[in-house]
Amino acid sequence: MVSLALVLSLAVLVPQDVDEKSSPFDGLRWSGDQPEVQVDGTWYEPVAIDGVDVDEILTLADTWSPGREKRFAEDLVPILMRLEWKGDRVVDLDLRSLEDGSAVRIEGVEMTRSKREALRASRNTRESSGARRPSPPTSISREDARADIEAFGAGLKDQFAYLGLGEVDLDRELAQIREGIDGGQVDILELRLELHRLLMRFGDGHAQVRSNLPLGQRGDKYLPFLLVEAEGGVVAVLPDRSALVEPAAPFVRSIDGKTMNEWIELARPYIANGSPQLVRRRALGDMREIDWVRRVLGEETGAPLKVTFSTEDGSETVERELELSSRRPTYGDWPRSQSELLEGDIGYLRIAQMNGDVDSLHEAMEEFVDTEGLIVDVRGNGGGTRELLLALGGYLIGPKEPAVVGNIAQYRLSERFDEDHLEARYMHRPDWDGWNDRQREAIEAATATFKPEWQPVGEFSEWHYLVMDRTGHPAEYFYDLPVVVLSDSGCFSATDIFLGAVELLPRVTLLGAASSGGSARSQSFRLPKTGFEVRCASMASFRPDGRLYDGRGIEVDVEVLPAPEDFLRAGGDAQLK
Repeated sequence: MVSLALVLSLAVLVPQDVDEKSSPFDGLRWSGDQPEVQVDGTWYEPVAIDGVDVDEILTLADTWSPGREKRFAEDLVPILMRLEWKGDRVVDLDLRSLEDGSAVRIEGVEMTRSKREALRASRNTRESSGARRPSPPTSISREDARADIEAFGAGLKDQFAYLGLGEVDLDRELAQIREGIDGGQVDILELRLELHRLLMRFGDGHAQVRSNLPLGQRGDKYLPFLLVEAEGGVVAVLPDRSALVEPAAPFVRSIDGKTMNEWIELARPYIANGSPQLVRRRALGDMREIDWVRRVLGEETGAPLKVTFSTEDGSETVERELELSSRRPTYGDWPRSQSELLEGDIGYLRIAQMNGDVDSLHEAMEEFVDTEGLIVDVRGNGGGTRELLLALGGYLIGPKEPAVVGNIAQYRLSERFDEDHLEARYMHRPDWDGWNDRQREAIEAATATFKPEWQPVGEFSEWHYLVMDRTGHPAEYFYDLPVVVLSDSGCFSATDIFLGAVELLPRVTLLGAASSGGSARSQSFRLPKTGFEVRCASMASFRPDGRLYDGRGIEVDVEVLPAPEDFLRAGGDAQLK
């Protein structure tokens, strides 16, 4: 139950220019426990609101009686403020198409009271008429489970580009899952985890099996800190980033008697068999759900944490017992910085999200025209679209320099995919009539030397190419000075493509830590009995030298890891320095 004190505290947090009782959505409906929203007449799955993950919004909504459906519809602004939303009357929405699973970004959506009231009225009408959606079942019959296992295999064979990656015999593994089913009823969550663990073995960083049922249970608690990787090891940071949990001995050596490497190994089956940096980063993030993790391991939930901290050299250790948190800690964008002109006449271009905001990029580059060098910071950028790569490439390639192929891919042939399946990724066949002569020459040169390290298995399209070149934008000029791009393991998906493309340019140096590695043209299908959403790559994606993006990531030219204090609001920034 939400207390009056909590409600009052939330009201204080809401900026004056934001209506506390507002929403950006024209419609709201539920698929089990997952929302689907209507924007401009089209229904989507919501992913993020102004960079705040919807999963985090729902997790917090679950802690407020009567739960997520009412709170997501009626109390979205107070929830966002609790999650450190900056607050604005217009928001940018990251969405996922219900038709093909593609990423959609809609910018500048107005938050209005009328939209919120419409959602509230619609919900009240459903409840008064008895039309409230019942809770989804937690088990299904053995026959239905086996039907979904068959549908899972058929869907992957039809649409999954990385089906032959990872030395997994799909038919044999599915047969073992089928044969392991006994009794009349099958636990839906257990089946979901079986299928998810199998899918993770292929190495597709975008893949997952999602259920309408939450993994955790009501009342589950969370780590009271964030785990991040710094020079010297894993450190624990307070969720508000005001301080390290143990400043004098910041490195976490063990939790509940298990070393951090042991925790990472325990998490590995639930994470894509990708690059080491992807596995470590996701494992540390997943540990926030500590009660769920303990439950999977058959251990007591809710108990205080026993944490061993130490100095980097291990000469001093500190043992602490810490109470769990009722609120899931969130990472948010980090570093929290803006594009600006730095001391020494150095341009600093911050790209926290691949959101297609090319206007802001052009405005920043106009300011940097007379600088002595440029730093492009994409740390923590989990991906999105490719417009910013193409826009920046227009500045970094000279009029007399060749265009650059940054990505070569082909998609699995399926009746679900049209011939323009990769158009949203700005990738086209060599005979596309939109190429100019420079770009055709770049494609011919790349094709002559391209030898993929892995050959996709099955029926695939022709090869498609992403070409970075001058764009002809009125503000564009040739930036012919040194450029340093800051990277870390938070870089993924479209940001991997960004890094893999700009690293090919002669004046660019990558600094920091390797990206996680992932490129997919991810799409989804649903299983008929459980309603599981299976997301998987439809595109096999390569760097021009033949290496896969998935499973590798983009290495840096100069490795510099952050210091523990770099994750604090008032800390430093060793990589930027």
